Amino acid sequence: LFCCKGCPAGHYLKGPCLKPCGPAICLPCPWGTFLARENHHETRCTRCQACDEEVSQVALKNCSMVADTHCGCEPGWFLECLVKPCKAGSPFRCHPCSDCRALHRHTRVPCSARDSDCGTCLPGFYEYGNSCVSCPTSTLGSCPEPCVTICGWRQMFWVQVLLAGLVVPLLLGATLTYTYHRCQPCKPMVPTDEAGMEALTLQATQLSSRESAHTLLVPLSSSEKKVRAVQLVGNGWTPGSPQSQEAPCPEVTWPWDQMHSRALEPPPPPSPAPPAGSAAATLQPGPQLYDVMDAVPARRWKEFVRTLGLREAEIEAVEVEVGRFRDQQYEMLKRWRQQQPAGLGAVYAALERMGLDGCAEDLRSRLQRGP
Repeated sequence: LFCCKGCPAGHYLKGPCLKPCGPAICLPCPWGTFLARENHHETRCTRCQACDEEVSQVALKNCSMVADTHCGCEPGWFLECLVKPCKAGSPFRCHPCSDCRALHRHTRVPCSARDSDCGTCLPGFYEYGNSCVSCPTSTLGSCPEPCVTICGWRQMFWVQVLLAGLVVPLLLGATLTYTYHRCQPCKPMVPTDEAGMEALTLQATQLSSRESAHTLLVPLSSSEKKVRAVQLVGNGWTPGSPQSQEAPCPEVTWPWDQMHSRALEPPPPPSPAPPAGSAAATLQPGPQLYDVMDAVPARRWKEFVRTLGLREAEIEAVEVEVGRFRDQQYEMLKRWRQQQPAGLGAVYAALERMGLDGCAEDLRSRLQRGP
């Protein structure tokens, strides 16, 4: 006999070598069979084992020419040997791991070679028998000791609500009573024969008060359909607050003898805009841009630049690129000047279209005064 070389793993012997110490005739194992080691005499491969699905086994690694199928348990299951001592290759079955979260318990030892080891109940649950029961949500009845942080505060909360419901009306009533008595005028006791004189004095006082106090409704501007109440007291007058809040506009002080005529006559027309070709008709960079920024209310700024004609994409780009709001205002005006003829007439027209005639007048006066 010749001294032949063996077949490598995964191959079986088909025939001996044809010359001394030459390679033997070897063929690879067919599908479903394997040979794990080099051999000199095996003429067939071993059949791969199949995992037993009846005991929940799964193939962790499929069979190859050089290794058998590796059976085990899928994730979330643990292995239990059917014989003792348990060795590699011993028969086994798989069991599902206990879900401690589903049992409302902490997991002390996670499931691996053995089942999960569950610990105490999770917060919001308490031990009752061999299971964890949810803490009661009702404020009535007893509250188990582990649930004091859950239902105990609720009981105290409703007690506090009840006390507040009793105390607040008492405090409110006492406050109203005190305020009522505090605001009542003092009425001195007078004899019966002086009652007529007191009544006459009271009527005279009320009459003089009505004569010395008058209210005029003064229009603010032609476009804003709002009026300002002007209270006339004695020889002076006190301006009331306007009916709605707009941008702060300049106020004018009127003498007493001109009050009635100025309240009835229409407001003066706006001053004409500078000629189109003049330098004043063009919005100049620098201080003039800041004058426009100061004249427009901040909460209506985006409406103002949209009215000027600045595109929405430019507005959004400036808001993303520039951080401070005041720098955003300057950048928007600068981009508007680059896109369109930057005339002051367009600025005044935009303010008047927005109903901010007073702000337009204020801007005109600022630009006329100069820096």
